[in-house]
Amino acid sequence: MQEFGQYQIEDLIGSGGMGEVYRAFDTQRDRQVALKVLSAALSEDPEYQRSFRRESEAVARLREPHVVPIHDFGEIEGRLFVDMLLVEGLNLAALLAAGPMAPAHAVNLTSQVADALDAAHDDGVVHRDVKPSNILLTSNDFAYVVDFGLAHGVGHTRSRLTMTEASLDYMAPERFESDPVDPRTDVYSLACVLFECLTGQKPFAGDDLPALMFAHLHAVPRPVSDVNPAAGSTLDAVVAKGMAKRPADRYPSAGALATAARAALAAGAAEQTEHLEEAPRRIEIDGDADFVIPRQRVAAPVPVGAGVGTALLEHGGGRGTELRRDPPDPATVAAEAFDFDFDRARPAGPPPPGETPPGEPYGRPSYRLPDLSMARPVYRHAIVVVLAVLTLLAAVGASTAVWLLSRGQAPQQRVPSASASVPAANGPAIISAPLGPLARSVDTPTVGPTVQANSTPGYMQVAPNGRYAYIANREAGVLSVFDTTRNAVTGTINVPQGGPQFVTFAPDGKRAYVSIYNNNRTVNVVGVLDTATSKFVTMVPVGVRPFALDVTPDGKRVYVPNHDSGSISVIDTATDDVIDTIKVAPNPHWVDISTDGKTVYAADHESNVVSVIDATTDKVLTTIPVGLSPHSILKHPTKPLLFNVNYDGSSMTVIDTNTDKVVRTVRTGGHPQDVSLSADGEHLYIAAVDDNAIQVFSLKTMSITARVPVGHNPTSIAVGRDGRQAYATNLDDGTVTVLNLAGPA
Repeated sequence: MQEFGQYQIEDLIGSGGMGEVYRAFDTQRDRQVALKVLSAALSEDPEYQRSFRRESEAVARLREPHVVPIHDFGEIEGRLFVDMLLVEGLNLAALLAAGPMAPAHAVNLTSQVADALDAAHDDGVVHRDVKPSNILLTSNDFAYVVDFGLAHGVGHTRSRLTMTEASLDYMAPERFESDPVDPRTDVYSLACVLFECLTGQKPFAGDDLPALMFAHLHAVPRPVSDVNPAAGSTLDAVVAKGMAKRPADRYPSAGALATAARAALAAGAAEQTEHLEEAPRRIEIDGDADFVIPRQRVAAPVPVGAGVGTALLEHGGGRGTELRRDPPDPATVAAEAFDFDFDRARPAGPPPPGETPPGEPYGRPSYRLPDLSMARPVYRHAIVVVLAVLTLLAAVGASTAVWLLSRGQAPQQRVPSASASVPAANGPAIISAPLGPLARSVDTPTVGPTVQANSTPGYMQVAPNGRYAYIANREAGVLSVFDTTRNAVTGTINVPQGGPQFVTFAPDGKRAYVSIYNNNRTVNVVGVLDTATSKFVTMVPVGVRPFALDVTPDGKRVYVPNHDSGSISVIDTATDDVIDTIKVAPNPHWVDISTDGKTVYAADHESNVVSVIDATTDKVLTTIPVGLSPHSILKHPTKPLLFNVNYDGSSMTVIDTNTDKVVRTVRTGGHPQDVSLSADGEHLYIAAVDDNAIQVFSLKTMSITARVPVGHNPTSIAVGRDGRQAYATNLDDGTVTVLNLAGPA
């Protein structure tokens, strides 16, 4: 087995003019990776070395789920390298070799790629080589964009790599003329990819530089519907605008192109549905009894000719258009037929480790759904029946039905155990865009899957972008990285200093702050974690046994309760130094900061009081007597209410922050340890360790409305940023229980 620094080379995955990509084993971090080793010519070029390091740093910062994470990069034995997440699947080029795909499928993949490109563009990086072979697909159609090797910052002009390493079939006109590139350069390439997905052909014929250069600069691309009439004409204008010669005439972003494609697809579906609904119709099939399709106005039309067809029943020949591990049942077919049209829903993400079958480097699907045009007559009855069911589902609220069908029978995720080292995930992008409308929380949540989460998961916090979370595994000495788009642990971050206890994020998500202490209390620090690299940048010494810390809304300070010191350390995030120490009543367990940043509240566990602190002076203003052993504390963001759960009192205290008076005390399950708030601010969730359940408290009725069983010893509950799901950490089980919090939209 060949060695390359700390890597053991196993298999060659792919090669090109820039270098080779290998399946390799990282002996230092005990994990398999995709290792890209650049050619000697590039590695020896000083100008390229500088560019490579600068752009690799930029790409490594990207946290969008559809960007393949970069673990490391640098130089070994005189060769530049990039260490990336190893994705088991196949690339889009291999899939397109079987022919065009259904329009809904094509638009779905385009939308996923657009998400990755928009994240890169927001960080000033243009991919410059968007093409099918740089789009990897897992067995459930989750797309990863890879090989930002030609990536450059916005405004760069053509380099010598442009003509020799990038694919000419998808190259924007400005790149042939040495004009500056910007996000619209990638928009052009993505439109070319969409064209190929819909037609099975590249946008322009020719295989040499002069022919393709002339075509991209001067030729008008063929309408999609001329090349593949089965794709329909609704996407012709979208592809044409995406491939406009002048950047100013294209969509301003990849996301805008994807949005236009989805709208065009829905509009075409609406026209077809409108035509089908003009009057009740009777269809005779092979002389059998009539099947009546009633006249019915459909609230969210089904794209009958653009996606439903290829998701229907055929086990024989035909072109593979959608990947599936097992033959579909009608419920799954229905869910996937609607999938593209409701809330931009799409398959939930890549399969958990161990789910992909062994074999080729990118794996092989064991089942493919064929194009409807290949269906034999024997299935025509089933097709019409399924279409009728889809129409009925749409009429009565299809988006809810789809959610139930697609989520209700999902297999339990399998993830690595604590003894198996997994990649330190480069999690989803830090985004400034809104997360979308918040879900409406309900009085009685339902229980979702239970996910393995390494041993002793004590506390969990969701990142500001809502795409991932960190779990503090106390005795395991790691942070588990939890992907909320997949509900799976995707990596671990070692914490050698001691057991991580609690974690909180900076408002922009670029840093996380972790309270850490070891068993003999000789190490008491706050770890400052760079979320882009999954590495600690420093350890800040604080008081003894730092507990549940919080960051001010402006991100400038971190307040850290030191349990055994009876104090709160104040950290300046600009310098990562402790700038103040506030003495409070013994022994502070938890702090929470008001949304205006003016007040800090501390739950003083052994004093049975809550301390109220002026954040402008760091002085204690008053203390409020509460129940026995206050543990977790929560200030409502919009109401003058403060909640704390009393561990030994098995109760929750409600405080009016206008008067600093207790207005209600509510009995809870045994030993409540955490309290969290729904995203819409209407419900509280209480984790009671002895009750093995999460209790739900309604702010409307000011009472407990439900008790939801979870695992053994639930110690925390984290709520997703959009409010649809929450995650209970079960300390004794080493698991996380997913709860579905939302009601109908």
